[in-house]
Amino acid sequence: MLCRMHLVPFASSSLATRLGTMKTLWPNPEAIFTELQQEMERAREFMSGFEQLLSSQGSFAADRAPAPSTAVAPASSDGFSVCQDVKDFAPEQLSVKVVGRKVMLVGQKETQNTDENGSFSYKYEVLKREWDVPKDVDAEALSCSLSGGQLRIEAPRRALPAAPERNVPIEVSPAAPQPGAAAEDGATGGAKA
Repeated sequence: MLCRMHLVPFASSSLATRLGTMKTLWPNPEAIFTELQQEMERAREFMSGFEQLLSSQGSFAADRAPAPSTAVAPASSDGFSVCQDVKDFAPEQLSVKVVGRKVMLVGQKETQNTDENGSFSYKYEVLKREWDVPKDVDAEALSCSLSGGQLRIEAPRRALPAAPERNVPIEVSPAAPQPGAAAEDGATGGAKA
C-alpha cells in the first residue's frame, strides 16, 4: 500500500538530473519525521484540552491523581508569597514569568519508555498555575527559590516613597480695591473738574 510519503521526488541521484522529476516508492525520512512531529504536537494539544476538561468537571476529581498542592499567603506586611509542590519536575523543566500583574508557573516534562517487548510509551506532563499579584506588591522584585521539591515565589510589598519635607511659600498680593471705595473716588474726582 502506498502513502503520500512514498511519492516524493527522487532527487538524490545523477540519474534524476538527466531524467527530470521522478517519483520513487522509497519513503523520504525527512517527510516521515516532519509528519511525526506534527502528530505529536496534535496529541499534546489534545491532551492539554482533555486535561482542562477533566479539571473543570468536579465529578472526575475523585478518579484523578491529586494535583500538586499550592499554599498562597495573601499580601501581608511582608508582601506576596506562594509555595507550589513541584517535586515531579526538574528545575530546568520549570519556568516562572511575570505578565502584567500575574505570575505564571509552567512545568513541562516528557518521558519516553521502551519495555523488554519493544513497546514504546510516551508521557507528556504539564503543570500550569497563575496567581494575581496585589497592587501594593512590587512585581518587579519577584524572586523564586526551589528547595525540597517546593517552589517558593515571593515579592515584597512596595515601599511608599518618603515624602520630603518642604516649605510651601505664601504668596502676598496687594489688597484689591473694594467696589464701594472705587465708586466714591470717581464721584469726587468728577466734582473737582
